[in-house]
Amino acid sequence: MVDLNYKYNARHLAEELAWLKEVVKTRYMLYHGKKTSYRDVLEIPPPSLNGCNSLYSEVVRGCRLTAEERLVLVLALYPHIAPNLLDSFLKEIAAEKIDTPLLQTPTVDTALFLLAGDNLEKRFYYYRLFEPDSILIREELITLEQDDTTKGLLEARLVPSKDVLALFTTGRLHPPRYSHEFPAQRITTELEWKDLVLPARTRAQVEEIKIWLKHGRTLLYEWGLNKKIAPGYRCLFHGPPGTGKTLTATLLGKDTGLDVYRIDLSLVVSKFIGETEKNLKKIFDAAHNRDWILFFDEADALFTKRTEVQTAHDRFSNQEVAYLLHRVEEHTGLVILATNRKSNLDEAFLRRFQCMIEFPMPTKQERLRIWQKGFSEKSVLEKAVNLEELAERYELTGASIMNVVRYASLMALNEGSNVIRASHILKGIEKEYTKEGRTI
Repeated sequence: MVDLNYKYNARHLAEELAWLKEVVKTRYMLYHGKKTSYRDVLEIPPPSLNGCNSLYSEVVRGCRLTAEERLVLVLALYPHIAPNLLDSFLKEIAAEKIDTPLLQTPTVDTALFLLAGDNLEKRFYYYRLFEPDSILIREELITLEQDDTTKGLLEARLVPSKDVLALFTTGRLHPPRYSHEFPAQRITTELEWKDLVLPARTRAQVEEIKIWLKHGRTLLYEWGLNKKIAPGYRCLFHGPPGTGKTLTATLLGKDTGLDVYRIDLSLVVSKFIGETEKNLKKIFDAAHNRDWILFFDEADALFTKRTEVQTAHDRFSNQEVAYLLHRVEEHTGLVILATNRKSNLDEAFLRRFQCMIEFPMPTKQERLRIWQKGFSEKSVLEKAVNLEELAERYELTGASIMNVVRYASLMALNEGSNVIRASHILKGIEKEYTKEGRTI
């Protein structure tokens, strides 16, 4: 399908570029009083985009772009996909010593000239295409790039967003890499729901999230509840480390085909005033209009109970919380915050969630199921290994049990055997207890 995306996008964009070229030529002929078949550039019909279903045509139709909006979009795109498109025309008008607005680096002024020429009333009318709530800007199809050298909106450069450019040229969106500029990491798993052992009540609550992921858009936009309730779905996972919070979030993504990005709030929160908000802004800006599941781990690093403001630090900490709450409520997808200690969280903050799901320590029966599912089918348990006794005697989380399974299995391999020894299991349990400051 990716190859077809290349093919179909190329076909439709070639048609759009030919249309842009005709519009540019016609505008210059009209502007300089030369003979042309058109009285206005918008009399030139845009391509129908029929014959195949490209990603480009899906965006045009999905956003219901007008001819003017399409023209601005393809004007922003052309230096990146066909930079030589206008070379012959520019040489021709240069030979005639005709002044031209800068076309090699299209600006807002370039777009206004193509659409309106020197008609001031029309130019003012088309300013709306570049306002923050316009479809091109709101949906981040283009950005208006400005720096210290630009003087006002007219000189702002028209640049296609990175996502749009990737989608139209490669047929797919490139997931961002974890970095200082994007402090979030995509997480995946090879496991399935059958591998996750959870209490029935917890699993039933997780099913409610799956229902929202399946029917949320219908609820909001076909049933019209987007006018009455906030977009997105917000959930709190709470419970001891290793009880399945991260795996559940990852499986929700795998089950629905959505990318899951883990944000460790203990790393995002900065001691420098204002930096935490900047870090969070980078994540939410990148996630805007993408169907990502955002999984904020170590939520208590930021969402501890607020106290009376006594210092400047207290005031800025509260601002950081307020900023994250605002962005969480704006996000149109699923947001999950995870904490080991729900009691540390502000109650006003907890009321913002559609659901709060507890991931408790596994019971004896649940621990037994984890032990039974944990070992490889290629391994054999020594006769001295009694899984029921292990489940009864040692209170471990699912993650700790799997650490023991890993250790005992590696010890078997190191001995050149596939037999899992009881002594190795007990040593692994001892290591897990030691990490938690416990003794067997």
